[in-house]
Amino acid sequence: MDTKKVKVDFNDCSTEVIKFLNNVRTVTYVSTLLVENNELSAHQSNGYNGWDVKFYYGGKYNDSTLIQVGLELTKIKAGDVSTVIWDDVLKHDPDNLIDIERRNHNIYHGISFIYGITDDMSMAINVCTGKDTSKQEFEDIILPQRFTMLHFFKDL
Repeated sequence: MDTKKVKVDFNDCSTEVIKFLNNVRTVTYVSTLLVENNELSAHQSNGYNGWDVKFYYGGKYNDSTLIQVGLELTKIKAGDVSTVIWDDVLKHDPDNLIDIERRNHNIYHGISFIYGITDDMSMAINVCTGKDTSKQEFEDIILPQRFTMLHFFKDL
């Protein structure tokens, strides 16, 4: 598999899924991640670039339970899928390191959809909402969209 082509295609697909999700009224933040051999290989989001640099590349939050669980769950086989509801993960870590940053950017509830591209490469779509949307309302809106979102990446 040509990993350079996958990265280019991933970035094109990410742009399209972000445009799609930006039209969902409750969504406040979207990011896509490409993970290769358990290392971040490519990333896009709909904003907060300074935070993204600190968050994903600066290593500031490497000790976060959410990051540790997320990286562990990206270790999946080709064709496998996984869903992570952030609130469920974070309830076990009430003093998580990224909560203040998240709330400063109106990110209160989040869901990640993870898909195995190959046995060594996976991707995640992270979708978040703000404080005006309840966890249950957000899940009711976003969870049924899971396969629509993953469909944007079907040709990877």
